[in-house]
Amino acid sequence: MYFVFDIGNVLFSWNPDIFLAQYFPDDVMRLKQMIFLGEEWKRLDLGELSLQEVEILLSERYVQDKEAIHFIFDHFQEEMMQPIDDSIKTVKALKKKGYKLYLLSNLNQERYHKRYQQHPDIFSLFDGVTLSGGVHELKPDQSIYLKFFHQFHLEPSNGLLIDDNLANIQTAQRLGMQTLLSLPQQNLTQRLKAMGIDL
Repeated sequence: MYFVFDIGNVLFSWNPDIFLAQYFPDDVMRLKQMIFLGEEWKRLDLGELSLQEVEILLSERYVQDKEAIHFIFDHFQEEMMQPIDDSIKTVKALKKKGYKLYLLSNLNQERYHKRYQQHPDIFSLFDGVTLSGGVHELKPDQSIYLKFFHQFHLEPSNGLLIDDNLANIQTAQRLGMQTLLSLPQQNLTQRLKAMGIDL
C-alpha cells in the first residue's frame, strides 16, 4: 500500500482568508478573488507563469491595488504555508513503517522548490512528487492522476489519497483509490488507524 498527500491544507497550512484578514480586513474577499482565485493563479499552478509574472500582470491590471499586491506577494508564502505538525508526525510514522509516500498537488515548481529548500527534512520523506506545474494539468481532472500513476508505476487500488478538496477525493475514488478527506484539527494518525492502517 502507498499513501498520496496533497500539500496545501494537508501538510502545510493554506488559508488566504486568515492571512488577508490580518492586513486587509475590509477587503478580504475581493483580494482573495483577484489574486488566489483568478485566472493568473490558475496559470501559475499549471506552470505557465512564474510568481513574478503573476505579480506583474496583476499589478498592471489592478493599478489601484498595486501596493497591496506587492505586499501580498512578498509575505504570503512565509505566513500562509507553515507545516501542520499533526500531519508531519503521521508522515514520519508511515515512513517508519516502510510505506511508500507520494505528493500530488496543484502547485508550480518554483513554489515547491522554495518550500523544499526551507523544509528538506519533510519533503525528503517522500518517494515521488507530481505537481500540476510539472505536468500542466490540475486536480480534480483525472489526467493528472493518470500521469501520476504512470510516472511511478502505481496501481490506483493500492493507494490512499489524503486531500482537503472533495472534488479531488471524488476523482480519486472514481479511479479506484482509497481516500481520506483532510479536516481541520484532525488527528490524522488516529483516523488512519480507524481505517485499519498499521501505524
